[in-house]
Amino acid sequence: MFALWTLALTAAAGAQAPPQADCSTPRRAVLTWLANLQPDNDRPQLATRCFDWDGAGVHEQARRETLARQLKAVLDQRGLYVDVDALPDTAEVSGDALDEGRLPIVRRLEGVELVKLGDRWVVSAETVRRTPELHAATFDIDVEAFVERLPAWMRAQVFPGAALWQIVGLLLALFAGLLVRGIVAKGLAVWGGRLLRLRGQSADATILQNTAYPIGTVAMSGVLWWALPLLRFSVRVNQVGIVAVRVVAAVAAVLVVYRLVDLGADVFARRAARTESKFDDQIVPLVRKTLKVFVAVMGGIFVLQNLDIDVGSLLAGVSLGGLAFTLAAKDTVANLFGSVSIFADQPFQIGDWVKIGEHEGIIEEVGMRSTRVRTFYDSVISIPNSTVANAAIDNFGRRRYRRCMLTVGLTYDSSPDQMQAFVEGVRAILKANPHVRQDSYEVAFRNFGDSALEVLVYFFLRVPSWTEELKQRQNVLLEIMRLAEAIGVDFAFPTQTLHVETLAEPATIPPRRSPPREDLKAIVASFGPAGSRARAEAPPLTEGYWPDPPKEG
Repeated sequence: MFALWTLALTAAAGAQAPPQADCSTPRRAVLTWLANLQPDNDRPQLATRCFDWDGAGVHEQARRETLARQLKAVLDQRGLYVDVDALPDTAEVSGDALDEGRLPIVRRLEGVELVKLGDRWVVSAETVRRTPELHAATFDIDVEAFVERLPAWMRAQVFPGAALWQIVGLLLALFAGLLVRGIVAKGLAVWGGRLLRLRGQSADATILQNTAYPIGTVAMSGVLWWALPLLRFSVRVNQVGIVAVRVVAAVAAVLVVYRLVDLGADVFARRAARTESKFDDQIVPLVRKTLKVFVAVMGGIFVLQNLDIDVGSLLAGVSLGGLAFTLAAKDTVANLFGSVSIFADQPFQIGDWVKIGEHEGIIEEVGMRSTRVRTFYDSVISIPNSTVANAAIDNFGRRRYRRCMLTVGLTYDSSPDQMQAFVEGVRAILKANPHVRQDSYEVAFRNFGDSALEVLVYFFLRVPSWTEELKQRQNVLLEIMRLAEAIGVDFAFPTQTLHVETLAEPATIPPRRSPPREDLKAIVASFGPAGSRARAEAPPLTEGYWPDPPKEG
């Protein structure tokens, strides 16, 4: 068919056609074969001149004509153009173009080749012997006999080169392909979910469906690949159709691998959520993104190869601009190495409360380019990894203890015994609380303040979250208030002295009650471990109205 177009263009330009039977060069030998098997120029005796029939053991002329037609039909139905212009038009061909003395006619079908016998170029005997096998593989159903039995209106030409039965067959093939696609996708989604459950794993149903449908598309492409040669379209239509099917199949195959990365990441993310370590929660998103980028790049190369694009030359051209690209993308490269540094040093994990420079919040995700931090006002900040790698990181999530430091002020009318009892009572409260770090706390009468006797209370809480920290801190403060009430001391507040010229009549202020020293000792002991008044987990007046714990997954 390519020869037909070449001859048509040549005739339109007013040039002379090549000799009717000329085997002197590879180009003329192929033209002799193809140009004499066209509907408007059907001369099979001339078409069979440039074949090695004797080497193949074929002597009957009818058999020769049949094999020549079959070989051309194989190329037409597989959409394989013979690029005649690319074939040498000289009798002597350089060794670089030959493969062990053989010259391929088409690139996508091995074994269809020319050889030189004496001063003639002919289709090789091996190609002649393979022709029946190739024809049977291409036309596994006798469509011609079926078409001959169709009514004349079904064989009528709807478009140039396309009869009505071919259009109907194409629509049926598309319908069958879509049906196969749906069945395969649904079946694989159900089967995949059951297989994961049998292995004790789980995955999102949407991700399973998204993974199964590209596999169904590959199956649909297989149906169309099988059906298209049976419809007997012209070589140009077949070439477009087969290239389209190949591209669809290639894109679907790449998408299958791409979706499998999502599926695997979802499965491993669910497993990581059940472990205590946060490193796996951090590494799964990065591995997923890295694999998806790799699959996208390799998939693009794969699709380009299916479009017959010389990927090697393309990559060579890209490599020439690699230096300029690297200089232009130096920030991206710096961020990539920053992510490697973060995973090597592990200064934080997913869920840690950190402060990076001026930014403070919870680590949500560490990607290839940036780290995402959820701030306490619920926005998301993306910090470049190069900045994170060079910044001072304050990781509050790595704290073993939460520090609490406060100054309690008592009124100046407190007696020394009451002050001593209060200090010792606060120590007893801290000693009795299991959430307080027992090897490091300080309670001391520190200073005579402007309006209060100042008591330093310094301790650490062993709690997993800020919410629990506030809860236990409240318990300690409530215990201190109860202690002050039991001892009979008051908390001070800022006061001022006011001088007046006229004073009111003096009133009698009852003296402040101070329990006896022995009673103070008993009160302090009652707030200590196993004491009658100790309430490390003070019962609230109601259920407490604490926030609900976060839900997993």
